[in-house]
Amino acid sequence: MNLTFACIADDDTGATDIAGMLCAQGMRTLVVLDGASPYDLRKWAESNDALVLAIGTRALSQDEAYRKTRQAIESVRAFNPKVVGIKYCSTFDSTAEGNIGASIDAAMDALDSSFTVAIPALPVNGRTTYMGHHFVGSQLLSESPMRHHPLNPMTNSNLVSHLQSQTARRVGLAMHPAVRGGVRSLAQELQELQKSGVEIAIVDCISDDDLATIAKAIAEMPLITGSSGPAMTLPKQWKGLGYIRKEKQGPGELESAKTECGSLIVSGSCSQATLCQCRVLKEQGVPSFELRGIDLLMEDFEQNAVTREAVDFLNAGSDVLITTITDAAGLREVQQWAAANGLSATSAGLRISNRLGLLVREILSQAIPRGLILAGGETSTIICRTIGLKALSVRHNIVPGVPLCVSATDPRIPIVLKSGNFGGSEFFTHATGAIRALAARATE
Repeated sequence: MNLTFACIADDDTGATDIAGMLCAQGMRTLVVLDGASPYDLRKWAESNDALVLAIGTRALSQDEAYRKTRQAIESVRAFNPKVVGIKYCSTFDSTAEGNIGASIDAAMDALDSSFTVAIPALPVNGRTTYMGHHFVGSQLLSESPMRHHPLNPMTNSNLVSHLQSQTARRVGLAMHPAVRGGVRSLAQELQELQKSGVEIAIVDCISDDDLATIAKAIAEMPLITGSSGPAMTLPKQWKGLGYIRKEKQGPGELESAKTECGSLIVSGSCSQATLCQCRVLKEQGVPSFELRGIDLLMEDFEQNAVTREAVDFLNAGSDVLITTITDAAGLREVQQWAAANGLSATSAGLRISNRLGLLVREILSQAIPRGLILAGGETSTIICRTIGLKALSVRHNIVPGVPLCVSATDPRIPIVLKSGNFGGSEFFTHATGAIRALAARATE
């Protein structure tokens, strides 16, 4: 068996992000969550060009991130993937002791690789790298709202030094003049970096044209790392190389559960983009439940009242929004509680996401929504696992980086997983519309 691409993603939103890019380029792609059996993996590998394994390492220790990444790579090696990818966020979400360096180390060790690239840029969503410094729109990463991220505050825009703090391997930079010079120029630059002892090369990228150049230069590399950006252009190169087998048969349309209920939208994201999207839904009159983080941290949090009301609205055909309150005062409450109880801010955030997961599981036990939309990397990863999802069949992108998916295992409903910073103000409206359209086709 020969799989074209096996990708290891650090969270579920990142997994669907890159899967949507691959699917848009004609690759049959399945997102695999934790808990899939070897039998399931083999069955899915036989009918897809790419498997994207979402392993939830972003908030783990370096040792755990290394272990889970290496374990995931070993689980797909029997399928002889032409290329292995390590997918992380286009804002390089990670503390200085974070998981990105550990995940790259695990992949290089497992594959006995002496050189790879790191391409975090995603120009279509405003993430660019220039002279090794990363930007969100027109702002340096360290000056963007990401510097206030409650779990992974990004305060260093120099990705070479930032990644170097996470790995003993030597990190270097393929600068933009080499990229702008074309495929031969970049290929030569990468060769020179490798000869000089660099093992991981950050690659500058500020445009889709740069992505196309990079894809041509790295298409035959057995290991790549970065955002979903390269997946926008690499499939074309892989087709030319004969990596993608036309005779493979895709999994076909998965039938979603037939229901008259509305869609359930759950957000645990603190990003300004998602907060704006939630505000638009509220202004449209969508029933909303705003939960204080400090309440979700308490052992005596009473979820039954929220469950009953949410189920009633869903059964009446209404969409429902559940969000955490993430204003400055609310964040301070959570941080103070965490400090008083000997927990880190990361641990407190994960505890909040776990409580949201239990709430969603209880709601789904009483009402099957038309679709489920989850916003926020950690939130999505934990909720998907709490409700027992194992794999997602990928459909079309709603916006770049956010595809419409359908669960390949029960509950078989449309699923949308959104990174906090992705999408415009009307994203949730577009997402619920895409879910309604899919449901309408299923009943024709």
